Amino acid sequence: MTVSGDRPGYLAETLDSWAAVRGLSDWPFHLVVEPGDELARCRDVIEEFVRRGVARSVEIEVNDERRGVRANPHHALSSAFGSGAGFVVLCEEDIVVADDVLELFAAAPDDPALLAVCAFSSRPAPQPEDVLADGDFCAWVWGTWADRWHDLLDPSWFEAARAPYDGAKAGWDFGVERIAAAAGKRFLAPLASRSDNIGAEGGVHALPEEFEESRAATFVAHREPVQWRVTGPGVSAMALR
Repeated sequence: MTVSGDRPGYLAETLDSWAAVRGLSDWPFHLVVEPGDELARCRDVIEEFVRRGVARSVEIEVNDERRGVRANPHHALSSAFGSGAGFVVLCEEDIVVADDVLELFAAAPDDPALLAVCAFSSRPAPQPEDVLADGDFCAWVWGTWADRWHDLLDPSWFEAARAPYDGAKAGWDFGVERIAAAAGKRFLAPLASRSDNIGAEGGVHALPEEFEESRAATFVAHREPVQWRVTGPGVSAMALR
């Protein structure tokens, strides 16, 4: 999880949502915290999360200097894959998750044609709650595999994030889309969203006037376990793990 160090309220709500996630006890949780004006309060929120004992382990890393919105996510992913992880989920301090979000990631087939799996869906309600399908990339909680990180994302992360012209579509999330297009890779996402944005204010790209339209119409905090179905080119017949 990338954390700004400035928004302990959002961090508390987001960590509350993660504390309810089924299966989190099987996962190590690594928080990469930027220095900020509310760093002490953010530490308190994180320590309360640690005391709950819901994750397999919790590691807290506070950057000596602000890495920024491109370098901090890269550092978080690089650190996680550098530890030997085969699959890593990147989340943010102001994106809450449903309690079955890890079941979603576990259901995604390790298909070389996929670059990443995303938890967010912008589709209108209603949607079937048990379908993973081809979708657009969204940075609001996503995961990828070690080989796709080492072979594609890591080498091109910063260059791909550059704006192709006049500052348009600059950013690492646009970069991930460009990397996928160049490599002929796809993204998988649920039809019913398993994440939702709560960061109306205080973020680098947070625009309060656009906040409501950015919310996931299909998000709910709790769902009973489902038997996931995967649809899309090349994956519709694949067995789920």
